Amino acid sequence: MGYLSRAEGFSAPREVLADLLWSGAEYRKALQSLRQALRQLKIAEEEAGIDVVRSSSGHTQLVAASFASDLTRLTKLLERGRAEDFQEAEQLWRGDFLSGYDDIDQEFSEWLRVERERVRAEVTSATFKHLNRTSTADGGLQVEAAGQFLLKMDPALESAHRILIRLYKSLNQHERAEQQFKDCEREMRLHLDASPDKETKKLLEQVETENGPKTIVKGPGELGGIRGYPSNSEKIVRLPEISIVSSTLKKKGLNDAVHLREEIVSGLSSFRSFDLFESEYFGDKNMPKSALVEGHELGSYLLRFRQDERSGKIVVQFEDRSNGQIVFNEIVDMALWEGIASVASQIVSRIHNHAVTKLRNPTNTAIFARWCQVDALLWDFTPQSDEKAMRILNEIEQTNRSFSMTYAGKASIIMKRELHFPLHDKTISDGMSSLLNFAEKAIMLDPWQAMNQRVYGWALILSNMPEEARRAFQNAGRLSSTDPANLMSVAEGLAFSGDVPEALATADRAFSLFAFVPRVFYEYLANIYFAAEDYDSAISQIERGAGVGVSGLTTRVAALICSGRESEAMQTLQKYNDQIPEHLRSSPAASNDPEIWRKKVNFFQNEKARQNYDRGAALVQRFLFDGSGSV
Repeated sequence: MGYLSRAEGFSAPREVLADLLWSGAEYRKALQSLRQALRQLKIAEEEAGIDVVRSSSGHTQLVAASFASDLTRLTKLLERGRAEDFQEAEQLWRGDFLSGYDDIDQEFSEWLRVERERVRAEVTSATFKHLNRTSTADGGLQVEAAGQFLLKMDPALESAHRILIRLYKSLNQHERAEQQFKDCEREMRLHLDASPDKETKKLLEQVETENGPKTIVKGPGELGGIRGYPSNSEKIVRLPEISIVSSTLKKKGLNDAVHLREEIVSGLSSFRSFDLFESEYFGDKNMPKSALVEGHELGSYLLRFRQDERSGKIVVQFEDRSNGQIVFNEIVDMALWEGIASVASQIVSRIHNHAVTKLRNPTNTAIFARWCQVDALLWDFTPQSDEKAMRILNEIEQTNRSFSMTYAGKASIIMKRELHFPLHDKTISDGMSSLLNFAEKAIMLDPWQAMNQRVYGWALILSNMPEEARRAFQNAGRLSSTDPANLMSVAEGLAFSGDVPEALATADRAFSLFAFVPRVFYEYLANIYFAAEDYDSAISQIERGAGVGVSGLTTRVAALICSGRESEAMQTLQKYNDQIPEHLRSSPAASNDPEIWRKKVNFFQNEKARQNYDRGAALVQRFLFDGSGSV
């Protein structure tokens, strides 16, 4: 019933329910178990005197007119958004969606994890909608009730604490404001091992205005990164729009077709790069028509799903509504693929790459387009590109300080400057002291963004907190499990954290999803094999890598030394010296402490792996900082 309550039309095919709840059983036995469960449910309904669940030979559904739940009640309360509504909502909220049902089945657990995030996002967004600009003519009752409801959901939500601190200051209730700040400190330390942002502290120091009714306008970042509800001083972060149309799947959909659509929609959602719309919400009369759409600078698209009942093949068509172009029309024959996950991942990547590539044109000045331009620069791995990226990030921050990936991008640039370009001037960054601050700010603004979790994991690695880093990398892997690039970064992070078996399994999953493997990911794989003490594999993978970066050089030299091939390590350094890029040659910044660089570049947290890697790092250190003659 919990699954059906979140399904389209409160309905699902029987085979979907059987696969979801008994995924490990033979198909016939799974359907038999489902029939038994439905009989037991019908007996319970008869005893209770209700009729909510209806079953046919092919589908099971909830009767919308009879069905009600605490979540549907909660949604109605938040739509109204009065003080008494938020108070009732606080009483209704008793934890995550379907709490206690995590271990029914692995497939169900995966669905439940994603659905819980959706429920939290929907509820949080519905609450913040009433807080964009709120009058305190009622003595602040509505604002306070909304803030307390948000804290019931997440006691460490800094933006909710800010709302209450600002409210109490506006009402001249200074002691309550100070106590709220202390509560914020305690909850963030307890749940996040973090401290409130400086902006939160500054709220206590603001000069009070005269008594009387006021309007509270949230400052930059006040809405905690909830896209679509910025403060009055910020631009709305719009995203490309994709409307999803399923012509025949709902009524007669093949099991594979339904699963493929769900995997693709889930993958697109995990990128956090699109506004997704299900056509079923609009009804047959109002669903998106085949008409051109003008004026959306970030792009508007249609994603169509259709099945060929005779052949059993699934048709996925992606259209650009701005010019009528069919970007691609994929006819999927599942017999030619290893599984639904791989085909879904490649279709998601095609959609993402097409939409994002169009936004990398510097003439597009929308905030998300500017971020896409930054993302492209970050993949260049050159100091010059990083400088351009940092300038754009500073511009984004000036107009929208609650856009979380601004800070993840800055943290990424700082890491590259310190580790990959040790001899280059570092005037564009504040050094490692700012790294963790930026990473924490990104994760506090938006903990559901996979990139934020990855960057936070790397910052924790450099802060010698491997267990916390491992959790951050695992979170990133769960949040975007169909993006092979995300999975490869997660796999490398897990290897550095000391969890080699999971790192190898994650890397295998990533490689199974790639349509084309970028060379840089072979360097990631080399580090994973190094952590596994498979030095020959590490050497062979690094040879397939992207080029002559310091990180790849160090891994290769260390693996050669650990394999007893010292002479080849020396030859590698000499070859590197002959082709070293200009931006890595000696510069005034070469006076930086080489011992500090050597410690920072060694990400491995396992003591043995760390010592073995240091053997290569020591040789590279002398080569880089003292000159090729020193080795």
